[in-house]
Amino acid sequence: MRIKKVLVLFGILVLKASLIQAITKASQVCTGGDPILPIRSCSRQRDCAPNGNVTRFNGWCDFETKFCCETCPKSLVPLTCPDRLTPLYGQERCKNATEGMVYSGESKQAGGMCYKGYSCPPKIRTARELSFGDMTFRTNMDCYTHQQLESRYNFMFCHNLTGNLWVIGRLNVNGDEIIHHWNQCEINDDCGEGSVCVKENLCRYRCYVDPTTKMDYDWIMAQILAMFFIPIIFLATIIFLTVKYLD
Repeated sequence: MRIKKVLVLFGILVLKASLIQAITKASQVCTGGDPILPIRSCSRQRDCAPNGNVTRFNGWCDFETKFCCETCPKSLVPLTCPDRLTPLYGQERCKNATEGMVYSGESKQAGGMCYKGYSCPPKIRTARELSFGDMTFRTNMDCYTHQQLESRYNFMFCHNLTGNLWVIGRLNVNGDEIIHHWNQCEINDDCGEGSVCVKENLCRYRCYVDPTTKMDYDWIMAQILAMFFIPIIFLATIIFLTVKYLD
């Protein structure tokens, strides 16, 4: 009997050790959530989605460990930003975040909100009033420009170059007011070059001038001045030479 008890106790200890080791490995693979099995590395979200299809895929590529992760089905705590869409651990960490404080730190993106130490999209008060955050914000969620965004992605658009979902703000990356068109759309191609199709609310997709296009205002101003002064200088030179020739 004693031998059996010893064996049972030994088995329990081995099981506990295995569980502790498994938990440790899981935390090394995923900063939060559970590893997607089989465990695989990634560079972006679409590397983790079945067949690369990110539609309705809620997993993420852990920004720090670069492994595919997902929320445990039994978890009662959402592992997302306050928008309940953006995977928290798929985003960059904030600088100077205080451990234990929900809202603290500095986001590397202008207008970003630090939530539990991670950079999240700015809050949007209500979709009905089209109340944007201040700045246009890039998430690490993937998308495809040839596919219409799902209805849950309010105030978002798929970036033509990066293939990421961006949250549109009141201002573009240059700090200017965003510009929208009246024509509706399904995908970016419906809007033409230099524009994107933004999912505004449950039933409307509308074209906006791409708010991520950076403008070099100094160069533009230099071109305008050149267009203005070069003809004047040319005309003044002709007048000067004509007067000198007549003299």
